[in-house]
Amino acid sequence: MKKWKVRPSDVLVTTPPESGITWICEILRHMRTHHPEANGSKVSMMPPYVAIAGAFMPSALQYQDKMLPPRIIKTHLQYEFTKEKVEEEGLKVVSVLREPKDTLTSYFHFYRTGMLRFPGDFHQFFELVRQDRLMFGNIFKMSRDWWQARHLPNVLVVKYEEMKKDTAEVVRRVGEFLEIPLDEEAVDNIVELCSMDTMRTAMEVVFTEVGQPGAANKMFRKGIIGGWKNHMTQNEVDFVDECVRKYYDPVGLDFNE
Repeated sequence: MKKWKVRPSDVLVTTPPESGITWICEILRHMRTHHPEANGSKVSMMPPYVAIAGAFMPSALQYQDKMLPPRIIKTHLQYEFTKEKVEEEGLKVVSVLREPKDTLTSYFHFYRTGMLRFPGDFHQFFELVRQDRLMFGNIFKMSRDWWQARHLPNVLVVKYEEMKKDTAEVVRRVGEFLEIPLDEEAVDNIVELCSMDTMRTAMEVVFTEVGQPGAANKMFRKGIIGGWKNHMTQNEVDFVDECVRKYYDPVGLDFNE
């Protein structure tokens, strides 16, 4: 991110893969219309990744000067790649972390239906986890590092499970963090616009316009908590639990609170 020129109103969204990045970005997209700098302007449902260019979307670095303020960008990069911008230049960050078993279960479905077209089953996918060969790197390390950065004044960390339990409260917390004034009517409206069904319908329109009908159903799967129980063997559960003890327990990251 060395070439990114930080502005005071920029927001970087960061999550491990399959941990709610589209959901939190959609919340921020609707929230930004209330930001004084936005003047009511709207932006795409798909904010750009920092350094990944898609078929229909350049990377944020490629067109940062053309993006409307306040700019929303996103990444699955490890913390060290953004550390300078966050700690030295004050880039604001909203980071979403998710219980790792559910993260890996959703990640498997992304591997199968996304651009990777992974041909194996869940247990073959899990071997990549064991070998630390997942795209974007170690999800346990990434979650640990962002959790440790939560005390920085420009970093807000929320848990996916908190979003599921009380979306409105998370919207209020994010609005307060970004100093965006939101009354209860605005909060309720954002929650409604960011429900799973509403997002799926809206995103299907976007995908259909670019010649990919049906893609929204692949992007928005179930989003449930505890889906891993239908996939993991006890040995795989034990491996994840050991990673939790290694990475999360020493820093107090707990998804069972």
